Amino acid sequence: MISTGKAIRMALVCAFAAGILAFGGCTKYASPDDLKKLDAADKAAVSAERDVEKAKAERRGLEKQVSVKQAELDAAKVELEQVKNR
Repeated sequence: MISTGKAIRMALVCAFAAGILAFGGCTKYASPDDLKKLDAADKAAVSAERDVEKAKAERRGLEKQVSVKQAELDAAKVELEQVKNR
């Protein structure tokens, strides 16, 4: 047999669970407010992705400039050595 204490605990647990289901409720549709939040988050994500692509393109351009400048520096060092050795 179930003791009175266990029966009361089980009843309280069941009542608590029923309360959560009744007041917390699940719906298969999102509220208009939730849809607005999702739309705003989607727009922010798309904007962030565009910003990342722009930053990557800018980085590639800067890396290309660095390599060009490094080649110019190397050529200038060679020329400097030639001038020193004369």
